[in-house]
Amino acid sequence: MLSDEELIQICRKYTIPCPVCGAENEYHRLKRDMAQAAKTEGDGHPLSYKWKAVGFDSVDPLQFFMGACSNCGFTGDLDDADYRQAGKAPDLYRRDFGEPAIQAYKDGNSTGKGAAQSLLKRLADSDALLKTLAEFHLGILAQCSRKKLAVGSVARYYLRIAWSYRDREKFYPEADAEQIAASLRKCKKGFKRHLPAHDDYPAEPTVVSDEIEALQLSRTYFERNYEVLKEAKAEDELRLRLLLAEIGFRLYELTSNVTDYKKASTFFSGTIQQCLSIISDKSIDGGAVNRAKEMLENAGERGRELRALHKERGGDDSDDTAAENGGPAPTKPPKAAAAAKPQKKTKKTEKATRNGKDAKRKPQSVEAKPAPPAPEDDRSLSERDKATRQISVLTEQITDLKQRLEDLEIDNTKWRQLIGRDALTGLPNRVALLSIQMPKIIKAFPDGGPFTCIAIGLDQVAKVNLEHGWMMGDRMLKASAKGLRKFCGEGEELYRLDGATFVFTGRMDGNAARQRIIEMRRTLGGSSVQVEETTMPMSSSLGAVTVERKITSSDKDVMNAMYAALLRTLYRAKEKGGNTAEIHNITRF
Repeated sequence: MLSDEELIQICRKYTIPCPVCGAENEYHRLKRDMAQAAKTEGDGHPLSYKWKAVGFDSVDPLQFFMGACSNCGFTGDLDDADYRQAGKAPDLYRRDFGEPAIQAYKDGNSTGKGAAQSLLKRLADSDALLKTLAEFHLGILAQCSRKKLAVGSVARYYLRIAWSYRDREKFYPEADAEQIAASLRKCKKGFKRHLPAHDDYPAEPTVVSDEIEALQLSRTYFERNYEVLKEAKAEDELRLRLLLAEIGFRLYELTSNVTDYKKASTFFSGTIQQCLSIISDKSIDGGAVNRAKEMLENAGERGRELRALHKERGGDDSDDTAAENGGPAPTKPPKAAAAAKPQKKTKKTEKATRNGKDAKRKPQSVEAKPAPPAPEDDRSLSERDKATRQISVLTEQITDLKQRLEDLEIDNTKWRQLIGRDALTGLPNRVALLSIQMPKIIKAFPDGGPFTCIAIGLDQVAKVNLEHGWMMGDRMLKASAKGLRKFCGEGEELYRLDGATFVFTGRMDGNAARQRIIEMRRTLGGSSVQVEETTMPMSSSLGAVTVERKITSSDKDVMNAMYAALLRTLYRAKEKGGNTAEIHNITRF
């Protein structure tokens, strides 16, 4: 049983209202190209799948093929777009179904009885194979409920039931075959009693309890489909012919029945003749001819394997002649014939008993060195897959957490910029200086080297505010900030503390700070800014503090002491009448 996290990796979740009873059901359908057949047998049965997600090799993709209503049991193919959209126009969708059959679903929903309800109970079983088989049988019942019997769909569903039985050991190792067969046999009587009536059943559909029954009914319905396709494209007829041959081959492997052999041989011969006809027809385009050549080679090889298997089991050439002429063929008990020739099982016949496109035996290299023994792993395939899926889920969760962390960092950066940015001038503010920049610098001592803060108090802003108003004062501050930025070199920053006070920071010792503050006072004293017709001198009071050595263990105490010294130094300069520079004489904090 897959967890929700595992299902999300490989499936899309659909909520589909039932077109019969209206109940909403949630289904999981495999994402596009999530599981593709990597290698197939002759009848299309995938021997292995190539998954886009890791850790799902022990999962049967057929579990996600059908969608059954949990109320009435009406079932559809999840790959069928019409079924997925049926809830939007249920009356239009039901138009193709017989009214008595639709009513039977509704009655069963009310009474809890009927063919659909009997199979629906199997969907609640813990056995995943039984659930999958029940869903396909419900799908067959739904196709038989149509006014016009969908023989092609019924044939495909029986074929997939056969594949599910064949894959029991691979995908469902814990499934009990006898219990499953007994459970499904209990549904047979009710299925037969409530099966919708049709005049054109090639054989009455039923609940099958093994691969042989499923293949026999699949072949019967494909044969009817073959008759209907007589006027279809030649390639479609050719593919169906070869499929019928392969189904017959598989049945003969399982049953040793001469009738199965004759049917398979006849369809192989017909496929070969039709391929030759297409190849020799000059009016057919090259693509169809190339596909016919491939099919001819495949049909010829598989036909030879079938004859070899037949001879292995005691058959003779008269069966082939009877198959070609359509007449009866003498039968021989296969077990007795095989017992008469136990010593003649050759490599060729061993190859013939395998049903698959890759049945050719590959030559083994004589000089090949034996591979080193693989480490022992007592876990089953499903357990290993589960562990792999858990790793995959954890990896995705870690990736998701990393992405969320990155998003949070981006958000935090934005918030820091908003909180630590002065709205008027666009400069970093007091929060940025005291909460972000100075703690970093102090923590880096002594590796970072000496650090200096120069406070700049514009002396004339208060006068502008009184004479021209706060709005003009703000515009003067904004213009002044642009001028002060010109003092910043590489690695240096300008902050606005509050009002008309700015702080210039940079890495420099006391001597460099003294020279820098004198140059700044001189430059500012001879400068001015103008907004419209109003001019304001840039003369300023300056105070500098340099930290060359940290002697206090607490970084916070160092920062508080430095900031207090900076303000005291600035106020001393202001008290001297402005346009003055003061330097704090202590460099150890």
